[in-house]
Amino acid sequence: MPVSMHIWFDMKLTAAQLDGSNMSVRAQHPWPLEDDEEASGLDLTLDEKTELSHFCDVISVGAKGPPIFTQGQHADHVFYVNEGIVQGRHTIRSGVRQSVALYWPGDFFGLARDGMFFNSAEAVIDCTLYRYPIRKLEKFLISRPRIQHKFLMKAVHDIRKTQRQLIIMGALDVARRLAVFLVDCCGHREYFDTGTQHLTIPISRHDIADHIGTSAETVTRAINTLEKKGLIRRETPWKLEIKTSELLAFSSLD
Repeated sequence: MPVSMHIWFDMKLTAAQLDGSNMSVRAQHPWPLEDDEEASGLDLTLDEKTELSHFCDVISVGAKGPPIFTQGQHADHVFYVNEGIVQGRHTIRSGVRQSVALYWPGDFFGLARDGMFFNSAEAVIDCTLYRYPIRKLEKFLISRPRIQHKFLMKAVHDIRKTQRQLIIMGALDVARRLAVFLVDCCGHREYFDTGTQHLTIPISRHDIADHIGTSAETVTRAINTLEKKGLIRRETPWKLEIKTSELLAFSSLD
């Protein structure tokens, strides 16, 4: 796929591919042209980004549309978040759904077990994703051990994030879980203004509730608690003035 190629087309994917959803797909150079480490989250060089761009599709997924993929669906791709936020969810046999992760720009997702996706994935805001065929990516990484090592380091980082989330869910009350979530949001410069300390909350209260294991009403009460403690100040329902160090100290999470 030539790097200079820019082709847009609408594509109705089969149910076996992406659960019957309509997505806009384009073939182009997906990585930023500047050597921007933060954009990739993998510390890739410009040449490495260019090599990876040769065998991926760029997919635009609308918020609250059909799932990107569903639990138990055949897994033949992995996905990279370029823009937006994706929520991973797992459904147990009783029908209860649990949020397992939020995937931010720079994250890969698409965990498989026995060739099937272990979780479902949904866009919680409009997203641009890079979709990589698993077999092509495996072949590519085998021949490029340096890039393979960077992917391994990213996987180790994601395991640490999962362990941290287990601690948050098991040891903290709802107000402290919310405090950690807000601090994490502040790490994403597209939503947090370091000059004014203003955070634009990127997802709905229902999605926040799913992520921290509570209800939307309890999220509202937790926001009130944090505001009464002087840790945040609401300017609008979606914009907060944040005291990040105080919030992190309140959460009791190192």
